[in-house]
Amino acid sequence: MPMPLLRTAERLIPAPDAPLPEPPSNRTRSLLGWLARRAAGPLTIAGLAAVVANTIQAIVPAFVGAALDSGIENGLNARLWAICLSLLVLFVVYAIGDTAQSYVGMYAWMRTNFDVTRLVGRQVSITGAGLSRQASTGEVASIVASDAQYIGNFFERLPPLIGSAVSFAVVAVLMVSVSVRLGLIVLIGMPLVAWIVTLVIKPLQRRQAVQREAQSEVTTITTDTVAGLRILRGIGGEDVFARRYREASQELRRRGVEVAGTQSVLMSLQVLLPGLFVAVVVWAAARMAIAGDISAGELVTFYGYTAYLSWPLMVFSNSVQDYTRAMVGLRRLGRLLDVVPAAGTTAERLGLSPADGTAEDGRIIDTASGMRFAPGRMTAVVAADPGASAALATRLGRFDDDAPVVTLEGRPLTDMPLRDVRASIVVSGATAELFTGTLREALDVRRAAAPEPVGVGALVAAEAERAGIDAVDQDVRSAAARLPGDGRLLTALEVADARDVLTSLDRGLAGMITEKGRSLSGGQRQRVALARALLTEAPALVLIEPTSALDSHTESRVARRLHAARRGRTTVIATESPLVLEACDEVILLDDAGRERARSTHRELLARARRGDPSAVDYRAVVARAYGEQPDDCPPGDADAGDTGSGDDDCDTDRREVTP
Repeated sequence: MPMPLLRTAERLIPAPDAPLPEPPSNRTRSLLGWLARRAAGPLTIAGLAAVVANTIQAIVPAFVGAALDSGIENGLNARLWAICLSLLVLFVVYAIGDTAQSYVGMYAWMRTNFDVTRLVGRQVSITGAGLSRQASTGEVASIVASDAQYIGNFFERLPPLIGSAVSFAVVAVLMVSVSVRLGLIVLIGMPLVAWIVTLVIKPLQRRQAVQREAQSEVTTITTDTVAGLRILRGIGGEDVFARRYREASQELRRRGVEVAGTQSVLMSLQVLLPGLFVAVVVWAAARMAIAGDISAGELVTFYGYTAYLSWPLMVFSNSVQDYTRAMVGLRRLGRLLDVVPAAGTTAERLGLSPADGTAEDGRIIDTASGMRFAPGRMTAVVAADPGASAALATRLGRFDDDAPVVTLEGRPLTDMPLRDVRASIVVSGATAELFTGTLREALDVRRAAAPEPVGVGALVAAEAERAGIDAVDQDVRSAAARLPGDGRLLTALEVADARDVLTSLDRGLAGMITEKGRSLSGGQRQRVALARALLTEAPALVLIEPTSALDSHTESRVARRLHAARRGRTTVIATESPLVLEACDEVILLDDAGRERARSTHRELLARARRGDPSAVDYRAVVARAYGEQPDDCPPGDADAGDTGSGDDDCDTDRREVTP
């Protein structure tokens, strides 16, 4: 691709890091207008090119008719040669305009598609778990995979629609100037044909919406099955999910057949109605030619006009189909954007960067339970119901502004900027969520340098020189095995007893982690997640069951190292593990209402239980349950996941995980 075209492309397409403004409204038509304004540059250029190309195409019959009349009257003469030369020039201009319209229209599609995808990604980022409770994974995926393209298709084909409308007006004027009667036939007949075509659009729109929902259901079942395939195999549930997928696929097939049937009717009308209209116009023009009202050249001209008018009609009907698909997608996008963040405002979440926040330390108080956490201590929270301790831990991170108030040094978290809250208090859930990328990126989420924006030219060059599947990634991503600052990462891995992860990846910190961390064992994922939480260096760190997938020996090492690494900073751990409880400075037992019932060290509570203290006896019962779930002779590793480090995954199969 020539460099001038590449530079033009990069100006038309926003850079990956370009700011994305907030849409003024999530209503369907408002989103449509907002996207149109975002793509105004390429749409304007493509629209002007389409007007030029279509106008030239529309007036060609006039030149042909004039050439015919001139040839009949005077034979091969200078006027005929001039008309032919004019036609040649017009065709050259037409070719340029049509090429420009197609080329720039593609960038309108790319820009719109990119904006929709960024909107979805941003919404997922700022709403978090709240979005998953209101929209399925399949719906989100289908918006990105399908709806974004349909919306882009509408904008790509908008310039031809504009050009066709202008050319229709030009043809109508030319026809009226030659014959008022024929011109009126065209002016009345073509809108009538277009109106008949639109009668099919409404049921098509309704059926496409139903089909899209069926597609989302299939996508949801597929993603759930792929994500939980290992579990399904373990419980023998493959047949159940296979049946669900088969039924959903059949429903999608039925809806697709309904859409195809309606589309076939529409396509038939696109062919039949223009054909009938052309026949009517040619019949009327032929009668006028026989009567001597118009010349033979004018008859050919009128036929050319009428035949050309089938093109605007086809563009119109295709645009209507694109419009219906786009509106279905925009309605789904609007519903997704209507989900509001549970914590903080949308504007606040858009610019949320914990690295830019002010980290504050101090006493943390949960007003709902009256529980206090002294700064600089490692405190464990224990409850008969793990959900109670996890709920308390989640409140401390301000994930829901409607939850009971938590204060930091007397200041409500809801009165603090959200970035300051995230800089001050970090909550790490029980489920170790990892994302595709290098181990370095998975660990250092706050300080890792953002990837350099890659231009269109760089991507094209990388693709052209690609020798293997990773060639493009290697061109745009750092492949260094060691970088300045990696010492922090290695120290965190040491505290989490996760140095074996380095050896399990072929390039250490630069090694790639696959989707959801499936290239690592369960224990490795949890230890990497713990190292990631430690690297935030937050004044207050809240951990929910941080060792639930680890064997007793690994768990004991991690607990001791965690206590040493967090000395002088506040650490709250929701756990039942005796090995972790032993390493904590104090332990808090919660009652069924989530309020503090007892507070002391692990050993002191056990001693009180032996003396018959009722609250301590209940504490011992909870801890004893964990003792029973953690044998000393735990087998090493997870054979299925290929864990080669410290044994971890399968020892605590009964321990419950609670996700905030």
